[in-house]
Amino acid sequence: MIVWNQLRPWDKDTALALGFFDGVHHAHRIVIEQAVTFWKEGLEPGVLSFSIQNARPDSKKGYLEITTPTVKNALFFTTGVAFAGCPAFETIQNMEPEQFFLDVLYKQMRAKVLVCGQDYRFGKNAAGTTDLLRSLGETYGVRVYVMPELVDDDEPVSSSRIRRYIQEGNMEEAHRMLGYPYTFDFPVTHGAKIGRMFGIPTINQVFPERYVMPRFGVYASLSIIGKKEYLSITNIGVKPTVSNVRTPLAETHIIGFSDNLYDQRVPVCLLEFLRPEQRFKNMGLLAEAVQQDIRKVEQKYRRHPVYLPLGFTEGLALRP
Repeated sequence: MIVWNQLRPWDKDTALALGFFDGVHHAHRIVIEQAVTFWKEGLEPGVLSFSIQNARPDSKKGYLEITTPTVKNALFFTTGVAFAGCPAFETIQNMEPEQFFLDVLYKQMRAKVLVCGQDYRFGKNAAGTTDLLRSLGETYGVRVYVMPELVDDDEPVSSSRIRRYIQEGNMEEAHRMLGYPYTFDFPVTHGAKIGRMFGIPTINQVFPERYVMPRFGVYASLSIIGKKEYLSITNIGVKPTVSNVRTPLAETHIIGFSDNLYDQRVPVCLLEFLRPEQRFKNMGLLAEAVQQDIRKVEQKYRRHPVYLPLGFTEGLALRP
C-alpha cells in the first residue's frame, strides 16, 4: 500500500473511499471495503482522507482524535486498499465543493467510483452534501455509493460513541465497535527510571492534547515491538505515588522485554481496565501491586490471547 500526505495526480482509474475515518471502526470499514470490491473492474481502490493537525473544519473544533496517522494507515492496510492519501486539511479547505470534485476527485485521482457514509461533507464550509456528490457524479460519469448507517444496540456505530467508551475505560466495548483493541503509538520519552530499580522497567508515552485520553488507571495491554507482540500492563494518569506529574502519560511495563526504546513509536493496545490509579504509601507497595497486575494479565491472556487484524502489525511500518 502506498501512503502519501500531499495531493498528487494518480496514473490509474480509481475507486475512492471518502471520509475522515477516525478510528477506522466497523462502519468505516464497510465504506472502505465497498471501494475495494471494484478492483474486479480494474479500478485501483484507495482511501482519500485528510489531516487536521494544523487546521480543522468547524465540525472538528475541539475534536479529540482516536487514532494516530501511523495506526490509521495500518488499519487502512488491513482492508486491502492500494493507497491511502491524507493531505493536510488546509490544502483543500478553501475549495468550493464543485472544484474539489472536479480538480481533486475527477482529474487528479481519476475517480470512477466514490464511496462514502451518509454524513460525508466536502468543500469549503462543508457545503458539499451526499446529494451534491451524487449529482456531480451523474454529470461526470462517476458512480457514487452512499453506504447506510451501521447501527448497534439501537445506536449508530460512530467515532463519538467509541471516544466515550475510551474515556470511560470501557475497552471491551471500544474493541467491539472498532474491531480491534484501542491503540496508541506516541513516541517513548525519558522518565525517572524508578520502575527499573524495582525490576519493573517501563516506557513513558505522553498523550498530545489533540487525542482522546483514556480513563486514568491500570490496563491490561499488548505492546508491539517490530513485528512481535508482548503482553504488558499500562498505567495512564499522573503517577501520584512518584511525582504527580502535570501532563498525563502512559507508563507501560512490557513483560519479558527491557531494551532501550527511547524516541521510538511503540504501539500499545489497551485490552481491559484493571483498577483505578491510586496513591500508595511507598514505592514498595506500588511495586507489589504492579506484580499482582502482571500475574493477573499473564494468567488471563496467556490462556485467551487477543488477536489483532490480519496485516495490522505489518502495516504499522508504513510511512508517507
